[in-house]
Amino acid sequence: MKLLYGTGNPAKLDAMRHRLAGLGIELIGLKDLGGVKQPEIIEDGKTPLENARKKAEAYFNALHMPVFSCDSGLYFDNVAEDDQPGVHVRTVNGKYLSDEEMTAHYAALAEKYGGLTGRYKNAVSLILDADHCYDAMDPSMESAPFRMVSTPHPMSKKGFPLDRLSIDLRTGKYYYDLNEQEAALDQLAVEDGFLQFFERAMEEYHKMERYELRTIRQDEMEQGVAIELACFPPNEACSEKSMRERVQYAPELFLAAVDKETGKIAGTLNGLATNETKFRDAFFDEISLYDPTGENVMLLGLSVLPEYRGQGIARALMEEYSRREQKNGRKQLILTCLQDKVEMYKKMNFRDEGISASTWGGEEWHDMTRKLND
Repeated sequence: MKLLYGTGNPAKLDAMRHRLAGLGIELIGLKDLGGVKQPEIIEDGKTPLENARKKAEAYFNALHMPVFSCDSGLYFDNVAEDDQPGVHVRTVNGKYLSDEEMTAHYAALAEKYGGLTGRYKNAVSLILDADHCYDAMDPSMESAPFRMVSTPHPMSKKGFPLDRLSIDLRTGKYYYDLNEQEAALDQLAVEDGFLQFFERAMEEYHKMERYELRTIRQDEMEQGVAIELACFPPNEACSEKSMRERVQYAPELFLAAVDKETGKIAGTLNGLATNETKFRDAFFDEISLYDPTGENVMLLGLSVLPEYRGQGIARALMEEYSRREQKNGRKQLILTCLQDKVEMYKKMNFRDEGISASTWGGEEWHDMTRKLND
């Protein structure tokens, strides 16, 4: 597979080529496209993941080929929101800073807080085709935490001003004083995180080529009902009436994974939009709570038939659902799950908010949330 890396930086391209060797990917960069017109991209996202998505989508829509883009941001522990750099590492109060100005700004910030602990968070967005898109901003892609101090190292390298202020926590050395082996440790860990992402994505892609992810159709209502009843015990399953109402009144929030070979629905994910921020059991059976303009979605059921499990369908449904609703301007996805499913949803970028007020089915549930712009 030929895959475009949305960067013009040859060093980044070479490093990624080396790390992805063995995955059967022919990696090219923007400079390899020759005179092909490239889109203008305004990186105005609030998070690295938003910017990575913007770039990947722009390149894919303009060039019509598989592509991925990356972005990063700097985040400090225990600082005021106004002092958090995030994706605006070089831009402060609307001004693009020179190396000297950056050094002065961050030295003053470290002085203000008596030193800072920070890390770089990295994100990647991969689009293989219109139906196969994968995003991540996982902890495995983050840099190791480091200490930022107010006293600059006497040495200066053009383009790397913050290394003058950064202390490696493992060695206690300024970044500029690390030897080649010490400096490589963190980079290798970050590269391993990206490798794991691509390994998972490619594995899921090849498995998911068999399936189409799309909105459920009205004539598939009975299949949607049957999957719910087949995948949940009687005390947890939603009623046939409520399932039919979701297909009828909120089909755009009812996603199906359809087996292309048989036309059979292998799995579904459905929910209702709302402006409420706390899950309550009434969402399971009261369609009147559905607000098409709601900024959040209460997810009410993720189901995969037993014979289709183990192929990544559940994750693929969740990622496609998240992309759709992020584009629709939703702020977050909210669901409840049992204790034994908490780790599964964490791997899908949900956060465990603790024991829920829900008593559905007489069970103890956890509230889980996924921000769509993180």
